[in-house]
Parts: sequence; C-alpha cells; structure tokens
Amino acid sequence: MQLLSVTVLLTVALLCKAASIGTLDGGSTSPKYGVTTQQAGGSETTTVKLDGTTAMKSSDTARGQSTPEELVKQVLASDDSTGQKPKVVTVGNTAAAHTDTAVLFGGEGSTSPKVQENEMIATSTGTVTLLGGGDGGSTSPKAGVNAIDAQVKDTPSSTIASVPSTGVVYNYLESTLVQKGFVKCYDQPYSHYTSSANLNACAGSEFVFVGAKSSSNANVFSIGAFGASVNVFKNTYSTYRAYYDAVGGAYWYRYPGWSFGFASSSSINLNSCDYNNPDCSHRLCFHLDQNVGGYRAGCTVGLNDDSWRKVIYKSSLPTCGIQYDYKESDLIQKGYVKCYEQPYSHATSSVSLATCSGSEYVFVGAKTSKGASSFAIGAFGVTSNVFKYTFEQNKAVLDAGGAYWYRYPGWSFGFASSSTVNLNSCDYNNPDCASRMCWHLDQNAGGYRAGCTVGLNSDSTWTKVIYSGKNLPICSPVAVPSCGVLYNYPENALIQKSFTKCYDQPYSHATTSADLANCMGSSLVFVGAKNSSSSNTFALGAFGVSSNVLKTTSSATQAYIDDGGAYWYRYPGWSFGFASSSSINLNSCDYNNPDCSHRLCFHLDQNVGGYRAGCTVGLNEDSTLRKVIYKGNYLNSCSPDIMATVESEHTTASKGQ
Repeated sequence: MQLLSVTVLLTVALLCKAASIGTLDGGSTSPKYGVTTQQAGGSETTTVKLDGTTAMKSSDTARGQSTPEELVKQVLASDDSTGQKPKVVTVGNTAAAHTDTAVLFGGEGSTSPKVQENEMIATSTGTVTLLGGGDGGSTSPKAGVNAIDAQVKDTPSSTIASVPSTGVVYNYLESTLVQKGFVKCYDQPYSHYTSSANLNACAGSEFVFVGAKSSSNANVFSIGAFGASVNVFKNTYSTYRAYYDAVGGAYWYRYPGWSFGFASSSSINLNSCDYNNPDCSHRLCFHLDQNVGGYRAGCTVGLNDDSWRKVIYKSSLPTCGIQYDYKESDLIQKGYVKCYEQPYSHATSSVSLATCSGSEYVFVGAKTSKGASSFAIGAFGVTSNVFKYTFEQNKAVLDAGGAYWYRYPGWSFGFASSSTVNLNSCDYNNPDCASRMCWHLDQNAGGYRAGCTVGLNSDSTWTKVIYSGKNLPICSPVAVPSCGVLYNYPENALIQKSFTKCYDQPYSHATTSADLANCMGSSLVFVGAKNSSSSNTFALGAFGVSSNVLKTTSSATQAYIDDGGAYWYRYPGWSFGFASSSSINLNSCDYNNPDCSHRLCFHLDQNVGGYRAGCTVGLNEDSTLRKVIYKGNYLNSCSPDIMATVESEHTTASKGQ
C-alpha cells in the first residue's frame, strides 16, 4: 500500500482548487490524465499529463517559475497533444511518497490499490489520510476522485470568501460579524420560545451566523457557525441526522415542532433537542415551535430558563442576481477598479480574464457604448467562482452573487439567471434572454450577446467590461418591509413612491417571460390584480425584491420567501405568482384552495391567459380584471399609518363611484 504525505495533501488541495475534479478515464493502461509533483533539495518539478503524454512541465518553481496551480490552469487553457481541448485534469487515487518525491496519478486501471476512502495510515511523519476509493479491477476507479472532492470541499467552500468554511467556531468576536456586513435578526434569552417565524425573519439574505453568548453583555460567541441560508433554514425531518452545509462547514437540522441547531458531524439525537453527548462542545440546539426555551450551547445543557443568549445574524446584502441599468459610478464609489474594457468585436481570451483575478470579487457587465454611464446588464460574483473552468455545454454554476456562471476555454464565458445554458459555442438559449450574457472565449471572434441583443461578434459600439474589488458585492439599494400579501392597496401609493408601471394587461392576455423582463431594472416590484382598468385599488398584491420575485424556479409544490413577506414562484412554461405560504400546487397554475384569498397566479409562456386573483379563478379569458406590475427602488413602509393620507383619498374616491 502506498502512502500520502501531509505535503502532498496540501498539493492536492491546491490542484483541486485550480480545476474542477472530474471522473477518471484510465482503463487498464497507464494514467490517461495525471499530475506529477516532485520535490528535491528545495526545487520542485510539476508535470501535467494528458492521454499519457507530457503536456507541460515546470521546473524550479521555488525560483519563480509556474506554480502547480498556475500550470494546471495553463494546461486547461491549452491544446493537448492530439489537438483537442482537455475537458478534465484529474488528480487520482494513488500516491507514492518518500522523503523528497511525491507522485499523484489518475486513472490507474488494473493495478489500482484497494484503498478505502479516508483510510488512516501510520507513517514516520505521523498519521495521514489516504484519499482512497479505488477498488482495483480493470476499469477506471472513479470513486477516488469523489473522495478527493469530498476531502478538499472544492467548489462549495469557496462560494464566498467572507464566510469561513471552518465548521463550528468558538469565542468568535461579535464585532467581526458587524465588520463583515452582517446584521442582527434574532437576539433572545435561552428562555425565549424560538419559532419558525423567528427563523424566517433571518432567511432573507444569502448567509447567516447562528450562535450562543453567555450573557447579553458578552462580546464573543461561546459557540457558533456560519452557513448558507438555504441550507441552514431547510426543514429536515430526521431525529438522528443533520445535513452538511459546505459553505460554513457545519451540519444543520431544522425539525418544525422539535428543534433547530447544528453539530460538527451528521450524528444527532433529537428528543426533542439534540441530546447527543459525543463532541458535546460542538453542538448547539434551540427548541423550535414549542412552549419551551433552551436547550444547549455546547456542553452546557438544560438552558430552557437561562439568561444565555440565542443570536442569529444575517448578511446585510441580499443575493444580487442579474443587475440592469446599474450605474458605473456606484462601482467606483465602492472601490471597484476597471480591469477589462473592450468593444464586443474584441476577441476575449483567458489572458484577458486573468488580468481581473487579483481581487476577491468581480462585476462583469455590458454597456451599450463605451461612454454609457450604466450597464445594460451585469452581475457580481466571487472571483474564484466566476473564473472557474466549466466543461458542460448545458449547465452553469451558481455563485453567491446570485448568477449562474460558466467558463469553457475555447468556447465561451458568461452568466445567466438559471443553470440552463446552451453553449454552441456561446449561449444560444432564448428563455429568459434578458438575463443572459455571453462572450466568445479563446477564439478569433468577438461577441456574442448582451441580454436579448445577440449577434454582436463584429459590433464596435457595445462594450464588454469587468471591474474587480475587495468589498462584498453591492447590489442596488434595496429597502422593503415585510408586508406580506396586501389587499385593497391604493395604486396612488405606488405612484407616490416613484414606482412606474411596466406591465398592465387584462387577464385574458398570455403573459410571457419577455413581459416580466420588461419589469427588470429596478430593485423592487409590486405585482397585483385589479377588478378593472378603471379601478384605483388592487384587489390583492405583493411587494418583493426584483431578483427574488423574477428568479426562475422549478418546483410545482414550493414557492420561495422574499424579504417582502410573500412566497414567489416563476416556472417558465407554467406560471408566475405568489402565495402567503410556501405551499403551492402548479398544474400549471396554482390550484391550491387553502388560503385562496392570498394567492395570485398568471399562466406564463403559454397561449393562454389567466388564471387566478385570490379565490377568483378561471380567469383565462377574462377581459375585465387586470394583471399589473410596477417597479421601483424604494419602499419605507406598508403601515396603514404611513399610508393614512392615501387611504383617505382612496376611500373618498371609492364612495363617489
């Protein structure tokens, strides 16, 4: 059996960060893909092999030549010996290690050692972990690659650099959270009865920190953990298993009516809080939706009536999603620096992108001309995710900035509002065209698209721009109270708030994604239904953050909460609408009857209008009721007190009808 040294493990992590780890394809012959790193007397030689042929070699990296990470990047961007673009560079499941030499191979074949994943081996330098999974035999040991993926936690852990993937943390300074732009959304003594509503109030941003302090005056968290909101607040229904969140590195559970918390492993014992004692210092549990507080903060348990504090912070910046009409001056004010600017006719190369890789975040966008003051379309992202190599024609990868990115060397680079793309070689997809941007990459061609405007290969007016920065991605200012679903809401109130109408059609009109795209470009939207074109109130409606409301969804049974307090869905080819809870029943519009008065649904991308405005359904051919959308950038309150003057005017007008 062969051994893997600690130094090699670090090299593996470095290499895995540089390239997406794929499946092996070795068969019974020598490695088809391989990375070899040899060290001797302070110098280092790295060789990358493709199809058994040495594709590139770097010697003496200690004296300033290419590092292993840079070398892998170069190989990924180059042709191999057969003239084909390599789609995968793998680091395999066998390693030989002695004092000065380490060899990593992929695709061993018939001599593949039968090494189990995470097998512990005692060596002269200590105990190390073998990244195993190969089962021998004459076929490619694909599991070894998966083991490496799991070990280094490649993609998810780099989602955002400001959220450390460190698992459970201890004695964490509260001031550090504030410095990182997090805001407090829940702070109660352990005696407080935590409810799902309390958790939902913290679910409006991308990331959260959940922790416990020994008192309200303490300036550090005795225990805590970071996580992606979508994972932390996901309902689980297991009494013995918590679920891993790779962003923060902890295991989470949320069992409504039982408890909510985290641990450092998947093993829990809910009854109804986590009573597990192993690794007790790594466990936190709040009773949930019960008439009882508590329960634990590390090994300190039985806190149901204690003055210890339960605290949750959320990142103050929502996922930006695709940005429209974004002012260039806002980027400059935030300290972002321009690193790439060329007309669309320019042939973008991997070298062009590399000039923008030195900072933590990037903004990639398109302007109608070099002199334009705003971007027609753009998106923020974590640099390491935005510029990560992808090798799939039909799939883009989600980043913390809210956009889905792809970078296929020799093909194209860009983003979309969903994971579905169609690279040939740029993204030719038409659904949600307004939210797509694509540049040909490493070809003798410019272009290709900025939103729905395509065929820009030779256009010398439209401009491709990238900015880089060290601050968190900043979206357009968003301020929206949690109004929930509103009824008899005066249209004048929207106008007074500087909202502008972007869609107004009878229910018989067949709503399309293009109609919704016309309502992008502002921070907020209001979607509602009126009884007629002359009505001055909305029978029902709801506010929401544009990037959330107009985000593509793919569930027929679940809508998604937004800061505005309503649950939204947008299923292209099916329907678009909202409800007062996450429970919907799309077939193809929402047919759910519970809480019918809180539901609105428009058929979407079909040759049919309709469908519902509250409990009034079957409106597919109704030419009187109106479907209306307004967009705007600011809403300070939906309180009746704030709206008193408007409501009074509305009441007077109604009586005169």
